[in-house]
Amino acid sequence: MNIMKTTGALAAGLSLWTLALPVHAQTEAQKSLAGTTIHFLAPSMPQFAALSKFFPEFEKKYGIKIVVDEVPFENYRQKSLVEMQQGTGTYDFFAVDVMWLAEYAAAGFLEPLMPYVKNADLTDADYDIDDFLPRVISGTGVFNDTLFTMPIGAGPVGTTFRTDIAEKAGFKLPERFSPEFTTQYMFDAAKKVNNPESNMIGFANIPGRWFWGVTYLPYLYAFQTPETKGDEYVDKDWKISINNERTIASIDYFTGFKQFMPADSANWGIGEATAVYQTGNAFGTWNYQDFVKGFFEDPDSQAKVAGKNVHLHTPVGPNGVIDPWFGAWSLGLSKDSKNKEATWTFIQWLTSKDIQTRATQYGAGPSRHSTYKSETLAKYQPWWPVVYDFMLKETNPDERIRVPEWAEISDIMGEEGNRVWIGEIDSKTAAANMEKRMTDAMRKGGYYIPGRNDLPKQLWRDLSYYDRLPSKWN
Repeated sequence: MNIMKTTGALAAGLSLWTLALPVHAQTEAQKSLAGTTIHFLAPSMPQFAALSKFFPEFEKKYGIKIVVDEVPFENYRQKSLVEMQQGTGTYDFFAVDVMWLAEYAAAGFLEPLMPYVKNADLTDADYDIDDFLPRVISGTGVFNDTLFTMPIGAGPVGTTFRTDIAEKAGFKLPERFSPEFTTQYMFDAAKKVNNPESNMIGFANIPGRWFWGVTYLPYLYAFQTPETKGDEYVDKDWKISINNERTIASIDYFTGFKQFMPADSANWGIGEATAVYQTGNAFGTWNYQDFVKGFFEDPDSQAKVAGKNVHLHTPVGPNGVIDPWFGAWSLGLSKDSKNKEATWTFIQWLTSKDIQTRATQYGAGPSRHSTYKSETLAKYQPWWPVVYDFMLKETNPDERIRVPEWAEISDIMGEEGNRVWIGEIDSKTAAANMEKRMTDAMRKGGYYIPGRNDLPKQLWRDLSYYDRLPSKWN
């Protein structure tokens, strides 16, 4: 076997072999794929590092080699788009963030997967697609009723805090989803423990321009009223609706944490904020459920904070609204791959019941009912089972509206919001600028053509769409 070329965190989980490996394929079709090499473009993230530990096992079983190229998260979308647009098939499969699914699928970059799921020659009999949570399958990989990707994990974002620091300050943090954990509570707690003299940041926020579409949005949602839920970006006629007092208040809240942070924090991303927390110099920070194990609870690499944390949801807003966040990464088969059968063989193996459950001990997240209910998950990641009902019934897969224009909308929010952070404009100006620029983006997308009657359905207004049994998608 040729030595594989990999980079970054994934390389740590892969074995570099030069000898031929035995093949234990289960079907004649799978046996015929031995000797194939498949190429994977992945972001540098903890859950991918966890899954990579199982790649050698797959190679040994099927005789299919995996070559991984890893890209930093903030550069991943650009790199993946360039590769997809070129149509060369350099990469057989891609990691797909849910917020880019519509963009990739609408452009025809991804191969529909249900024909592969139903192919008994390539998919193990016990794969059981209906074991996936309905909203995880549909929210992660379905566009226009067609399944394009398979989830490797899906969950909410939240906030992580040091319980020991809170106790020293004389208070106890609430449990996850507690109505006591409000935006005001969170700000007051951060203010109480913030201490520049001892290098303690009350809350390590993430205001870098590229990240607002991930780290700011929970507060945009939290500041809604029960009556305005669903109108965060557009109204029922697709008119941009972001310029209002709720958006202004959420920007002011988000940027209010600047007072606790260093002067050079304007470009902080997830890496910078997490690093400060890991060194013990922040009381709280942002989290994504799939990152908790890798970023906060690894006793080997996070000795200063592991075991001292509480992992909460984002706070309840002033009108009682909690962010219904849905985040997910999945694996998508390139339309231009020359090794589609071998690639699917790997995707179905990596997302199988057995591998998903075993991978949770290293930090991978659950997507299946069986994984959520497993003793392995409860033992190694006890912060996961508590979000099971949320992911079944409350989460909104269309929170970042599933349109090809989302990436541009997200970038507009980031640019204008970051300008508020650095003091260039105020929140009112930012909201007005967002409205104007988002309107231009939607106009270019054809949403305001007179007489057009084929506009997409606003699925976030009736989440029953996402509750279809996974096997029923095209």
